[in-house]
Amino acid sequence: MKKRYLVPVIGVVAAISAAIAPAAVAATEFGDNCTANEATESPVTLFEISGAGNPLPTSAPSAGVITAWKVNLVPAPVSIPQTLKVLRPNLAAKTVQVVGEASGTVIGGPNTFPTRISVQAGDHLGLFDGGTYGPLLCELPGESVIGGFEGGPTVGSTVSFVEIPAEARVPVSAIIEADADGDGYGDETQDKCPQSAAVQVACPVVKLSATGAARKGLATVSVTADSQATVTVKGTVKLGKGKSATLSGGTQIVAPGALAKFTLLFPKKIRKALKALSSKQFLTLKVNATAPNVVGSPTTKTLKLHLKGQAKPKKHGHKKQS
Repeated sequence: MKKRYLVPVIGVVAAISAAIAPAAVAATEFGDNCTANEATESPVTLFEISGAGNPLPTSAPSAGVITAWKVNLVPAPVSIPQTLKVLRPNLAAKTVQVVGEASGTVIGGPNTFPTRISVQAGDHLGLFDGGTYGPLLCELPGESVIGGFEGGPTVGSTVSFVEIPAEARVPVSAIIEADADGDGYGDETQDKCPQSAAVQVACPVVKLSATGAARKGLATVSVTADSQATVTVKGTVKLGKGKSATLSGGTQIVAPGALAKFTLLFPKKIRKALKALSSKQFLTLKVNATAPNVVGSPTTKTLKLHLKGQAKPKKHGHKKQS
């Protein structure tokens, strides 16, 4: 700007405009946190390729999600609209693809704007304003390299850019967080369940309810869950003398509130053991209904069912009376 309470625009900006015209895994900060002290007054997008003295990595050091972007401005009694442009450059071809954007109004001092933009390693940050002020700049000594192109193309656009050596840097930085589950939410501040892309609140813990009944040859178990869950039902019967038998009821996807029925067929050795027991005796069938959780130990509901003995009562003979 021509002294709109900021440092006057120098020849660097004019050179940029002239050059552009013919071409018609903890949270990490990257970009440039210099303090803006001038504005271009040109409807162009500018991004920093290299910045002399910039302590931050200029491009995204890894893939993740931008959860906030920042612009520092010298004290000034004005509000300056700025649009963040997240750019994926092909430096060899001198093109960039716009992969994200966000808008904010910058005032004097530090400014932080929350957002949510997925990025890849190597993505750059740019500034655009098509109004009175144009993108902001930091006039600073040392030779930096700025990329620029006309206008503010929309997300998905690919445009050519020019490189301009300049004693100026682009005053925009961003906080990038890991995104382990690839759901587009930063794992540290936006996603309370980074183990699952399906939820961003605290990882749910499945709650199970189960009832069962045993009859000759099989046991049936009915299971409900408070949220959709993959439930597996298994059983164990101790037969004595260190021997046991296992039963499988299989695996089903149980919808929230729905009743799922599982059948556990008695194997031969259980049937044989029951036939050796009187009706007053029983074996204990321990049934476990288990559902995995997104994080932590699985949820298990345990039932104990009595399997009654099935031995036929012995017949007692009667002596003949003489």
